[in-house]
Amino acid sequence: MNVFKAGMLAGFSLICAAGGAQTEDWDESDGSGYLNTRRGIEFAVNFGFHKPNNKAATAFFGGGGGYDLGDNIAWLNTIEERLQTDVPNSVVWSQVMNATGLEAGEFRYIELPLEMRYQPGRLLGLQTLYFFNPEAALVLHVDMMTGLKSQGGWNIVSSDAEQGMGSERRRTYGIFSEEDRLGLALGYRTAAYIFDDLSWVFEGGATMLGTRVLRNYVVIENQTYDLLTASLGTGGIFQGPNSALVGIGYGGYAAAGLELFFEKGGNLEAMVRVARESVVMGSYAEPQWNASLYLAWVIPPVLDYARVSF
Repeated sequence: MNVFKAGMLAGFSLICAAGGAQTEDWDESDGSGYLNTRRGIEFAVNFGFHKPNNKAATAFFGGGGGYDLGDNIAWLNTIEERLQTDVPNSVVWSQVMNATGLEAGEFRYIELPLEMRYQPGRLLGLQTLYFFNPEAALVLHVDMMTGLKSQGGWNIVSSDAEQGMGSERRRTYGIFSEEDRLGLALGYRTAAYIFDDLSWVFEGGATMLGTRVLRNYVVIENQTYDLLTASLGTGGIFQGPNSALVGIGYGGYAAAGLELFFEKGGNLEAMVRVARESVVMGSYAEPQWNASLYLAWVIPPVLDYARVSF
């Protein structure tokens, strides 16, 4: 991992040096106006959507447990543990049997979902850009990805085999998760002009991804059972985590899109970004591809506070 980071930093330094070398060509230009004088710091607001990889939700939130939360009280229960299927006289399992119409001896096993699927979540963030010249800049993204939810279907499998019927019955219920993410991306940005007021934009660099686990639960006949909890016995009393369930991973990203220019600033960017980064939730950590689609509004200079040249 250290070698990977060192390689990324070395490559990033070379790119920045190349960008700095390009500055001299633009400094010699006789042109004036926004495009020819675009140097210094600018800010932009990102707003759009973030789509996580389903792989993380399937592995961590799929009801199979197996991962430590890093909390000193709660843990990630399997569906069987949370419903206390191995304790027939428990309050929870008795409640489930009454709700589903199961009779004693009919329950066989739980079928976990084949896949959990994420819904796209909201993305809102801020860019800080330092332009060496109109075609070369360093960029820092700070993005909040909120409302990230996944869902899947799982089955309670029962049978009347003891009564001679032999066929299995499946009752399908939902399993759900909720999380928020915070992404930081530091990269190099270059542009290729199509017209005076339109250009291609390309970015690449390193990322840091923070993931906060909020909820993981199943719903049976309108009754919710949280999986991020600790059982305090067979009396149906459970306690949730007492700490923020946050994990941090690292990776890299690439982005491409278009920037539309206006005479006095306030440009608009339409961007697609893909990142290969490690998603960390408790003891789960695995690199995977995530994607974002967003618009960016470049804040126009107001009394030169939004663009500061050095």
